[in-house]
Amino acid sequence: MSLGSQKKFLIIKLSALGDIVHALPVARTLRQAYPDAFIAWMIEERYQGLLHNNPDIDKIIPIRIKSWRKNLNRETLKEIIQIIKNLRQQNFDVVFDLHGLIKSGVIAMLSGARIKAGFHRKNCKEKISSIFFNKKAPYIAGGIHVIDMYLTLVQSTLEIQNKVKQFPLPEIRDKKVEDFFQHHPELTSKNIIGINPGAGFESKLWELERFAQLADRITVELNCSILLTWGPGEEHKINQIAASMKQKCWVAPPTSIQESMALYKHLTLLVSCDSGPLHLCAALGIPTVSMFGPTDPVRNGAYGLNHITVYKKLDCSFCWKRKCPLGTNECMKQVTVDEVFESVRSNQKSNI
Repeated sequence: MSLGSQKKFLIIKLSALGDIVHALPVARTLRQAYPDAFIAWMIEERYQGLLHNNPDIDKIIPIRIKSWRKNLNRETLKEIIQIIKNLRQQNFDVVFDLHGLIKSGVIAMLSGARIKAGFHRKNCKEKISSIFFNKKAPYIAGGIHVIDMYLTLVQSTLEIQNKVKQFPLPEIRDKKVEDFFQHHPELTSKNIIGINPGAGFESKLWELERFAQLADRITVELNCSILLTWGPGEEHKINQIAASMKQKCWVAPPTSIQESMALYKHLTLLVSCDSGPLHLCAALGIPTVSMFGPTDPVRNGAYGLNHITVYKKLDCSFCWKRKCPLGTNECMKQVTVDEVFESVRSNQKSNI
């Protein structure tokens, strides 16, 4: 489609960590198709480190929806109004809503962009959000990764052919992280396998005792070091795994998003549930083994090569519920330590 001489794009992908990583090829595809375009990205403030120094992004627009909801007052209303004014002054040609939520649809509408592009109603997480779009992607059936869904929206909106599936992330060398590894020479004397037990919601979690059993087997049978990684509010999980292990392990220091990227680059492989760190490692080219249950690995699994997903297809699988509707979490319980260990062993062999 022709946009004239002015090409200004706004991407709306606010959260969460893994979802933002999955959306990075959208900016790369836009930049390749329109090298001189102005590309902005609206994102939750706490995740903006993922976009720093991104060659495809001209402007990062941080917002604080979570904070606004907790503290809605005169000052926050002023802040919201000012952001809307600033958005409209940019005179965007096209806004891409990569959420399909009411809140993101409202932002798309308020942006004042001439073209407000979003998913087909049946592909929106909140179907009513499609009323905010004047350009909709065709219906996308199941069996396609969310990255390809995002790129299909861009292609259908702008009538471009090429998809660029690249994940430009900041090159980070962090002194705190480097000091941590220098101070633990025994950890770095062997290949380091990271274990990340956290996830965005309860139904994605694997039992902590199983992580401990897995870590002990990796240490003994594969002769690797175990580094336990964690995010905000997850330290108790790490401490419980470490206390249950019979073999020695190491606990990562607290890290920001950018520091965590520097940390992950020391890993030979990451073991994780469906989580932000899983997708961040995949984007960084680090092999992974993951355990899935309520979410579909075809749509949301680690993207690219050298990734193994362990899951069981039950009648209730892929319910996408934050808590198991049956109260059993059976889809995750049926994933055994033996299966995950053999996947780690297999991945390690294939990457030697």
